[in-house]
Amino acid sequence: MSINATSKDTLAELGTDDDTQDDYDPYKHRTISKPNSTFGTFVHVMKGAMGVGILSMPFAIRNGGLVFGIIGTFLLGMLYSHCVHLLVDTAYKICKRERIPMLSFAETLDHACALGSPRIRPLGKIFKNIVDYFLMIPISSMIYMVFVGSTLHDVINARTDLDWDVRIYILLAAVPAIGITQVREIKYLVPFSAIATTLIFANVVISLYYIFKEPLSFDDQDLFPSFNSLTTFLGAAYFAFDATSLIFPVSNQMKHPEHYLGCPGIVNVNNICLAILYSFIGVAGYLRYGDKIQGSITLNFPQEEDLAMVIQVLSAVAILFSIGIFFYVPIEIVWRRVHDRVPPKWHVAAQTGIRLLYLIGIVGIACGVPDIGTFVGFIGAVFNPILALWFPIIVDTIYRWPGDFGWMKWRLVKNGLMALFGLYLLITGTISSVEDIIDLYN
Repeated sequence: MSINATSKDTLAELGTDDDTQDDYDPYKHRTISKPNSTFGTFVHVMKGAMGVGILSMPFAIRNGGLVFGIIGTFLLGMLYSHCVHLLVDTAYKICKRERIPMLSFAETLDHACALGSPRIRPLGKIFKNIVDYFLMIPISSMIYMVFVGSTLHDVINARTDLDWDVRIYILLAAVPAIGITQVREIKYLVPFSAIATTLIFANVVISLYYIFKEPLSFDDQDLFPSFNSLTTFLGAAYFAFDATSLIFPVSNQMKHPEHYLGCPGIVNVNNICLAILYSFIGVAGYLRYGDKIQGSITLNFPQEEDLAMVIQVLSAVAILFSIGIFFYVPIEIVWRRVHDRVPPKWHVAAQTGIRLLYLIGIVGIACGVPDIGTFVGFIGAVFNPILALWFPIIVDTIYRWPGDFGWMKWRLVKNGLMALFGLYLLITGTISSVEDIIDLYN
């Protein structure tokens, strides 16, 4: 038998392999040309979850009630953190077991199934393709281009003699997006995420000015949700934390990946900060405007004032600078699938072309269907619970099967309850999105 055909375990027994399975650390075997710092990763993680949707938290708290809304926001943040831990920790265990430095989201599912029972193994390729193909759809980027174009349209047309169509503004926004989307290293996207996060915080500060201009009222505010409003709160609040598509791209590019999980860890600190911020903005906004609160609190501000216009402009610029990090994910997957077919001397040109074509496609769809957000919302309602809840549960359950679930199989029971919650979000979110599409054409 040739040395190449000898298993690594055999090599270890023979003493020809320096590492044994027990002391193999995948983090120490990663080769990353331009790793991202811990702080840079924190900025990306924070920006990935916190968009202008933070300004919708007062509406979410209105539906959740003051008491349940605050408690629920923190519990949902903990739930999302737990799902991230399930994914990344299982990927680490698989890497350690198979002696490989890193895995992507899709590869983690594939390898977990390959290590499972014979009946489970064929599902690995199916799960892998589902994750890859969904993440290759630039959902966030499409919504962002429509948002930026619509915001510029509303601000400029209302304050000038121009009567330009929203599509013109989408095309104008595409010009700076060309440069932003050509940034290929996640490390170099940190300044863009930092600027976007700063602008969003500026929006929050301005919003707080409007909120606290007058005394807050505690009269007649709901403390707990009704059954119908509970669905709206859970969907809005949970996915305010969601940045599942960025989990592996940012963690796999870290200089110190061990800082991603653990205590305190980037994931835990990020979600605690978001829970505090979301709860504060949500409660303050609800106390200020009560049942009159709009889907975004900025709609409650006097639109004729220049300060309200500043919020809109800052939101548009923040979203524009956010495109880079969300554009990184689908391009990384596409490039992983095609780069072996491209001669090395053409790699730079091929990457440039793919990124440009992707952006042209996004802008084309945004211009062709300016209401794309409604349809993309349906796709998100279907796939987000699957990606953010079910797949972490599936990975953890398959890897632990059949006997690693702890006392009285409490981990299996916990995973089952989480799966039911994901099913609830899937059903209610899909129904809500379908109703939005029907309303669009009525």
